[in-house]
Amino acid sequence: MLVARLAVPFFSFGINVGVARLLGSHVLGQYVELVALLLVAQALAGGGLSLLVTRDVAAHPEGSADLLRRANRVGLAGGLLATLLFLLYARLVLPSDVWQPALLLGASILPSAWISVQEGFFMGVHLHPRITLVAFVEGAVKLAAAGVVLALGGGLVGLCAGLTLARLVALAVGHLAAARAGAERPFGRPERGLGSFARAVLPFAAIFTLGILYFRQDVLVVGALRSESETGLYGVATTLYALTLLAPISVMSAVFPRLSAAFGKARDDYHEATVLTSKLLTVEGVLVAIVLIAAGPFIVRLLYGASYLAAVPTLSLLAAILPIHGVNAALGQAMQAAHLQHEMLGLTAGAVAVNLVLLLLLVPPFGILGAAMALLITSALSALVLGWIYHRRISPFALGARSLLALLAVVAPISVVLASPDRLRLPAAALGLVLLAAGARVSGLLAARDLSRIAAGLGLGGARSGSPDS
Repeated sequence: MLVARLAVPFFSFGINVGVARLLGSHVLGQYVELVALLLVAQALAGGGLSLLVTRDVAAHPEGSADLLRRANRVGLAGGLLATLLFLLYARLVLPSDVWQPALLLGASILPSAWISVQEGFFMGVHLHPRITLVAFVEGAVKLAAAGVVLALGGGLVGLCAGLTLARLVALAVGHLAAARAGAERPFGRPERGLGSFARAVLPFAAIFTLGILYFRQDVLVVGALRSESETGLYGVATTLYALTLLAPISVMSAVFPRLSAAFGKARDDYHEATVLTSKLLTVEGVLVAIVLIAAGPFIVRLLYGASYLAAVPTLSLLAAILPIHGVNAALGQAMQAAHLQHEMLGLTAGAVAVNLVLLLLLVPPFGILGAAMALLITSALSALVLGWIYHRRISPFALGARSLLALLAVVAPISVVLASPDRLRLPAAALGLVLLAAGARVSGLLAARDLSRIAAGLGLGGARSGSPDS
């Protein structure tokens, strides 16, 4: 799953750098804003389908054939609606010179809904390598098309045509892979339960769409309130930041079907796995944040050039959010596995609203740094609410003095690196890593027992006793 989630953004990252260097920050700003809007529309088209199909196929594999037919029918309706809304927004809000690229991108939205169904099926039957195959094919086609367009001196229209072509090819390859995995007549008429499935998918779709909007509305607000060049700078920061989110997303993609199966059968294993995953993603987030903050100027200069170094402070502040995002990802999907999707919907909607208000307040005076500040504050508040709901509704956490030490072990290393001047970033990063190791050991944030269980889960040690789903 990590390879699959890295594939498409990795190829997209190459396109992003090419646009920045060859077409300039103005076109990069247009491209980033269009892609952000497209991701929201794709989430609306297929949002929730992947998670719901994964959960139900993992729990009831015998009914997967009819489930896929229902999901594809719902995806057709959602895809057409999302396409209409995308084009309407592009026509009414965006500048007229991006209307033609938006039309081309709109053709990729319906296929995205059906690709979400395919991914849910593959995850539910534990055929994750097929997701990787589809992702690599899409990424390769996208990068090749963009390379041709940029080499021939093409612009935004050609780039968007390449994105849509890659999505259509990915749909075709996924269809063939699903057929080989036993998906029978996935676009046929469902035998039963279309209405009940559509009602069940609504909260998942809303959660998924709002989640994508939560991470993309900052680009749209910056695009509306600041110049296209400044939007391009923010695009540099968010593109690099988005790459670092792939590890927690990949972990949760692999863990979610097992959490779904374990919740009703082995509740202790479910809770233990949730806590362990939260710890793992928190430590991973701190490690990546320290490296990204310390190496940010070098990475931006190397990939984009010195003219984009103004994006570094925003990138550093976004990096500080990574441990919080790991906790939110683990607890959020654990709650959905526990059938608390309505609670997740309320929390996600509240986070989107709070983030939007903060963006409107902070972007005008602080620019793109204000957008990062809004995301940091909202993510921290979301983690507190998520933890409280899980603690009250599912299983209580063991709270105490060590919990405060664990929090300090997360905050202190990042704060040291973030507060250091540029010339001392590398020594500060080394100090931050020492503080993380010492804090994790003293607080039990990631103890030796946890590491042995992770090794066992990766097949690097003896299997732990317990249920097969553990």
